[in-house]
Amino acid sequence: MSDLASWSVANSRARRCKRWSLYPAEIIDLTVAEMDLPVAEPIMAAVRDAVDRQAFGYPLPGHDSELPAAAAEWLTAQGLAVQPEHVNLISDVIKGMVLGLRHFAPPHTPVVVITPTYSRFLDAVEAAQRQVIEVPMLLGENGYSLDVPEIEKALRQGARTVLLCNPSNPVGRVFNHSELAELSVLVERFGARVISDEVHSPLRYGTKFVPYASVSSAAAEHSITLTSASKAWNIPGLRCAIMVLTNPADQLTWDVLPRASKGGISPLGIEASTAAFKQGQPWLNEAIKLLDVNRLAVGDYLKRAGLGGVMCMPEATYLAWFDLREFGHPDPQRYLMENAGVATTSGDEHGVGGAGFVRVNFATPQSVLLDALERMTSALRRSPTRNSS
Repeated sequence: MSDLASWSVANSRARRCKRWSLYPAEIIDLTVAEMDLPVAEPIMAAVRDAVDRQAFGYPLPGHDSELPAAAAEWLTAQGLAVQPEHVNLISDVIKGMVLGLRHFAPPHTPVVVITPTYSRFLDAVEAAQRQVIEVPMLLGENGYSLDVPEIEKALRQGARTVLLCNPSNPVGRVFNHSELAELSVLVERFGARVISDEVHSPLRYGTKFVPYASVSSAAAEHSITLTSASKAWNIPGLRCAIMVLTNPADQLTWDVLPRASKGGISPLGIEASTAAFKQGQPWLNEAIKLLDVNRLAVGDYLKRAGLGGVMCMPEATYLAWFDLREFGHPDPQRYLMENAGVATTSGDEHGVGGAGFVRVNFATPQSVLLDALERMTSALRRSPTRNSS
């Protein structure tokens, strides 16, 4: 834990990646969904070995590498019992989503996008040349939940695919078995499909995770599961993810797709992901402890600042979802940038359910996080529109 906690923003800047490279030094960047943590040593060792071997050629065909077997074992331990032949390699989750819409969903049918959600979901539907039907989640005293009647309405209007983000980015919900089973029955009734992005599932704070495809045999038949080691082990730039096909007919379809549509996987990503699934759990356990401390620190700080209602405590992810509607700013992301020097992600990017919200990445050193919170709460207290909207 101490080794992980010693990582600094300076270390992250030295990576010269997107995180901490977009804004002037005085801006605290809480946008990009990466963690200010060192990469797990088993992953570093695997990548170093691959570099020493100059493994820079074309990757092995998916099922000839060790990754499908390693991923299948890890997925089974997570509650989704699959065999290696169910696991297909892709470059990233969103590419898998586009391919899923193009090749597994009924042609020309609209797509239900449950919002707020990761903005690239909306991009994926556009890339697949489908129509979006947004269905905002319900927000109550206990947080977010699926609006099943509105999903049913969209299916009655002709939608035949539901994009599910579980756990949810940005709101941090981990949907339970009852919710997913209800969705499964509805989807099956309309002969529709579910594409479930479960990339944040390892990053949970004691809440049980239920893979969508594990809910029932029907759910397994009509769903595609997308995941990756990228978020939990902080290696998104290594370009490797997996598509789990629990319907044998889907696997036959996948096997005959042109190779050009499925490429782009990095051999270094295969090595890193294999190491993560086989040897990365001890590091992940320590990372979750550190993230949990930060998660609780955010909630405690907001409560002491008299802003306890701003955030529903996330059950997963390292992302906090701040409800700033009471302050009346048409663009709270811009307000915080200009008045607090803190970069957040605009809620508008996450669909119609995100207006008036911002997303905050709390996977950063706690001193930096507390500085950002102090800046943000001070700026919000100065807001002339508070409680007047």
